[in-house]
Amino acid sequence: MVTPKTWRLLFVGLSVLVVDGACGSFKNGGNGSPGADAGTESGSGGGGSSGGSSGGGSGGSSGGASSSGGSSGGGSSGGGGSSSGGSSGGSSGSSSGGTMCTGSTCVTGVVLFGGDDTAAPTQDTWTYGGSSWSNPTTASAPPHREQSAMAMLGGKVVLFGGSPSGQGDTVGDTWVYDGTSWFEQHPAHSPPARSSHSMATLGNTVVLFGGTTGTALLSDTWTWDGTDWTGHVVTPPGAREAAMMATLGSTVVLFGGLGGSDSNTELSDTWIWNGQAWSMPSISSSPSPRDSGIAVSVGGQIVLFGGQDVNAAALNDTWMWNGSGWSQDNDLVMSPPARFSAGGAVLQGQFVLYGGTTNLGNDLNDTWIWNGTQWFAGPVSGPTTRAFVAMTGPG
Repeated sequence: MVTPKTWRLLFVGLSVLVVDGACGSFKNGGNGSPGADAGTESGSGGGGSSGGSSGGGSGGSSGGASSSGGSSGGGSSGGGGSSSGGSSGGSSGSSSGGTMCTGSTCVTGVVLFGGDDTAAPTQDTWTYGGSSWSNPTTASAPPHREQSAMAMLGGKVVLFGGSPSGQGDTVGDTWVYDGTSWFEQHPAHSPPARSSHSMATLGNTVVLFGGTTGTALLSDTWTWDGTDWTGHVVTPPGAREAAMMATLGSTVVLFGGLGGSDSNTELSDTWIWNGQAWSMPSISSSPSPRDSGIAVSVGGQIVLFGGQDVNAAALNDTWMWNGSGWSQDNDLVMSPPARFSAGGAVLQGQFVLYGGTTNLGNDLNDTWIWNGTQWFAGPVSGPTTRAFVAMTGPG
């Protein structure tokens, strides 16, 4: 199998010296306990994945509006938040996205970690509160990595794995961020090291699927309960990396990725995880084959954006999953430029999209917001240009 970054170097040819410092890629250039101050847990939020997903859960005392995003499960908000991010939510809410968090050390905004900067390796943490990005000083941050995945559980960010260089090396560590500090976890059990995997919150667990060891694709399913990882012996979707995954209601939905018999084929299949088993629904239409797009759960549906196609071209189409089928939104006034391996999360009922890259090795640093019906440009200032970031939010 062509390993991350290697294919990109072949693809760009004469630009190899520039691109090697740019971003890791997939086929064509695409892709234990919390700290002592954890506080009382309530309100869960969304998570991210290297497929680009994050999911929301219940709003806490400072939480936002109802929604869920990307790799994580959705839940209802305890109270409404403004679309630009400042209103406080109710003091409590449902916990379908995990237990809620009301302490001082709870994540209340979108969190972005690491990724592949065009200038230098990154191990920085960025947060977005609804109107602007900030770069807080955090303790004990994970080492630099790209192609990792994050999700929310109990108001905390859960990060697993990734690739330190983006060239096939992988790690298998678990970290938790409580809104102030990072804490490495030391569970009794853990998934094997990997990158380009997908994560989503479902109920009181984080679901992890697939990815790559750097030499082989994976098809295993694991769940994290806040203390330990559990492997599930089930009939899974085919092995793949860079799949898009998000939670809707009581299920996790997985779409596409890079896999197949040659480990290098763009996929377009849809799978459902109900907490016990995977199943493949019968559907009449779906997005075209792709990997490294972004999927989040927001507004009672899953929204999928972009990715890269079978010709290594970056995409900018927007699709919706309503629980039984896919449909493309063709009534957009504007759209983010085509990209893959961007970050995505949900905050206060809106899909926040950041960065990514194109098939020409051009990394991005723009922020876009989906308000439920349309895309519009977000703040100009923010994290440095990068792709293959991990990103999640509270919903």
